[in-house]
Amino acid sequence: MKVLLIQPKDSMENYAPKRPLLAQAYLAAALEKAGHKVAILDLRVRKVEKNFNSVLEEFNPDVLCISLASLTLEHAFEIMKKVKSQNPKAIVIAGGPEVTTLSESILPKSDVDFVVVGEGDFVLPKFLEKYEKNEDWKSIPGLGYKEEGKITINPRELPENLDDIPFPAWHLFNLRDYNKNPKRIQLPIMTARGCPHKCIFCTIPSIFVKYRYRSPKNVVDEIEYANKRLGIDNFQVMDDNIGLFKDRVIGICDDIIKRKLKIRWVVGQGLTANSVNKDMMVKMRESGCTMVSIGIESVHDDVLANIKKPSRISTIENAIKICKEAGIKVKGFFIIGLPGSTFKKELDSIEFFKRTGIDMPRYSHAVPMPQTELYEWAKKNAKPVMDIETSHTKASQTLGTLKTEAEDMGIVYETDDFPKEERVKAYRICTSEAEKWTLQNMLGKPLGYLAWKLSRYNFIRSYGEKIVDRLGIF
Repeated sequence: MKVLLIQPKDSMENYAPKRPLLAQAYLAAALEKAGHKVAILDLRVRKVEKNFNSVLEEFNPDVLCISLASLTLEHAFEIMKKVKSQNPKAIVIAGGPEVTTLSESILPKSDVDFVVVGEGDFVLPKFLEKYEKNEDWKSIPGLGYKEEGKITINPRELPENLDDIPFPAWHLFNLRDYNKNPKRIQLPIMTARGCPHKCIFCTIPSIFVKYRYRSPKNVVDEIEYANKRLGIDNFQVMDDNIGLFKDRVIGICDDIIKRKLKIRWVVGQGLTANSVNKDMMVKMRESGCTMVSIGIESVHDDVLANIKKPSRISTIENAIKICKEAGIKVKGFFIIGLPGSTFKKELDSIEFFKRTGIDMPRYSHAVPMPQTELYEWAKKNAKPVMDIETSHTKASQTLGTLKTEAEDMGIVYETDDFPKEERVKAYRICTSEAEKWTLQNMLGKPLGYLAWKLSRYNFIRSYGEKIVDRLGIF
């Protein structure tokens, strides 16, 4: 069958896409292995979006697979309608995080024929094989369908052996759409799926359910393939918790070193602070790791306890110190507005990132996502600034400080001890100080300060972001 995979654009369009999508690349590889003809359209890329109609007409898919995330819903449903109007016989299959967490609200939509819950690269090839042969497909794990007004969502099945997954189908992307010099792209790679921790704001436990990992050899085989066949020497690890088993990480590093792969890699999603130790970080640096991202969230232990974070501040400080001593830069993620936080507590994070020497502090808003404890907590304990049940489809976690109203900045709720006006102010102050600090780390104090001042102007800021992306800094 002819299968078209589409990534809709984000309604906020905060950032230009820096790399192709790993989920679509995995799904495409599984479908190609099953014998289907596959095309991918990443509509976040403007030149790809401009060619959408011509590609749709020329490829004329039998199957449209579209990934839904909270901020892509509006665009996604427009695409479905357009595809259905051109070819009413085409089947539309929706997947992605929004489907996995809210499948029963997506399936009733008129243009959605089927949904895939969980990991589509396992579910979709099985379904299409049976669907194409007119065989019984209704019991396939992870498949959702509607029949005579009744909705059925089959229980998921979790494959244990991730080494069986074919390597991502990067050949279906034009890498120059993301950077004129593809060598500067940090190609995404995932060495494991899931995370065993239960942080109350995180959707990962409901998406992947169980932590599973690939063997070191399989991971490095993929890196070597991309390095030698595609000329890529920059990689971004997308695991939600890469350091859970330190011996496995060291095994990956040892194999990279043994094969003499001259690569650079970063941990882009998260390294839990209590996973950090000296031996692992030294080996990571030796194998080409230049930066890790640590989810700090708050610099107060009571807030960390409230959100069920497995680390405490003393552990986080020690982890940052070990990374820096190993020669690895640190990006620190902070979330403003978590349960128990206040204006003063948020401002304390500024002193923290300066004292510990975090190279790139990053702030976001607390947006309650469905199927998380934060979502239920906010509905019971917080005062809504916008409708909490639908806020995840409207509020961006990282809207810029140039916005003026709380709703425009993505503030979803307030509390008596942290009202919305203070949340706006805290986000603006913390983000501004973090940007100044990052630019001074990157360019030196005088030039960094000048760049920070100029970044207050939107057109200069946009141009500067493009330069940073092109150069692959951080």
